[in-house]
Amino acid sequence: MRGLLGTGAIYTGANVLAAAVPFLLLPILTRALEPEEYGQVVLFLMLVTMCSSVSGLSVHSAVAVRWLDTERGDPRRYTGSALLVALLSMAGTAVVMGVVAAAFDIGLTVSLSALAAVVAAAAVIQGTRFAVWQCSNRPWPAATLQVSAAVLNISLSLFAVFALHQGALGRILGAAIASISIAALSIYLLARDGSAGKPAKGDVRGLLRFGLPLVPHALASALLFSADRFAVSTTHGAAALGIYGSAYQIGAVINVLGDAVIKTYSPTMYRMLSRRSIRQDLRVVAITYLSIPIWLCGAVLLWVAFKIAAPLLLGESYQNAIDLSLWFLLGGACSAVYLNIAGLFFFTGKTEWLSAATVASAAFAWIVAFPAVAYFGVKGGAVAYLATQAALLAAAWRLSRVVHPMPWARPVLAMRVLLHRV
Repeated sequence: MRGLLGTGAIYTGANVLAAAVPFLLLPILTRALEPEEYGQVVLFLMLVTMCSSVSGLSVHSAVAVRWLDTERGDPRRYTGSALLVALLSMAGTAVVMGVVAAAFDIGLTVSLSALAAVVAAAAVIQGTRFAVWQCSNRPWPAATLQVSAAVLNISLSLFAVFALHQGALGRILGAAIASISIAALSIYLLARDGSAGKPAKGDVRGLLRFGLPLVPHALASALLFSADRFAVSTTHGAAALGIYGSAYQIGAVINVLGDAVIKTYSPTMYRMLSRRSIRQDLRVVAITYLSIPIWLCGAVLLWVAFKIAAPLLLGESYQNAIDLSLWFLLGGACSAVYLNIAGLFFFTGKTEWLSAATVASAAFAWIVAFPAVAYFGVKGGAVAYLATQAALLAAAWRLSRVVHPMPWARPVLAMRVLLHRV
């Protein structure tokens, strides 16, 4: 247990720093950029999220499973195949995004739109290097890579914004150059230590079988997370999106924490599930139920802390974002619980069911976001975000009962087993 907690502390610290870069830059950028300029940065990050549905094909998740279950085949050859799939999908997505930007007015240039696809794939490649180290019980190299990525991102962004006076474009290019550099380093390190072998056609087909069913899920997930911001942008303009986006970045703190926790917990969860024991299933159920009040209380406490720190956290033009952030924090709490449920789909490999849950929730998001923003303003968008995260959690939980039945109806027994009383 001490080893797990120690490893968890390493991953949590590194993951919080790496994923919290937008939050760490928030006090600086909200003073250096006008809301309309910050809105352009938010728009680029939204496009990166959209591209992540195809660019990279989520191969890092497949690599993590293969390194934990080597009986399915050579993990080194599989990792090399995963890198090939990530690079090819990146090239295809970049071309498509360039064409879309040329044909439609999406608020970004053709080059920046294509760059968003490259940044999305770079994150997958870095995640592949991280997954191999994590599954090999090497937390320190994995943490070092994440921290290095965060430091480089912050340094290049600040240099471009202040030294080169590039404004919003400087923040975008700083983030992009940092992501591409870390992805290149990840490929080099995987090749150097022999963790990535020569790609094989069979592994490529397997990765496509894993990744392609996830495209609807990932695309729907991107739409789900972006519907409210698209509604704010089209209804109220870039300046409103800048303030709304800063509120989202504050609320995303809990998403960062949730991602760190699930990265630490998922290998243990997969090992418990692989034993195919009712006692282990009950422990997984207990942990999931226990996480619900913990995340909700954490969201409220974080909001109170941000209210107190508001004058230091945001520039004067962005103070209204603090009240909006409560809805994003609560939505992040729902998302953190959802990640536990999603692990069941990844464990079974039946990711198409997860896609069904996400597609349904994304449709709900786009149905409610625009009317909510039209009638209630930007606050309506934030409330719609919370509603869609709750809908995603409910849909994933319901479908998980078909994919991998668990003793969800025995919460008391599950808690007793977790506490070693049965």
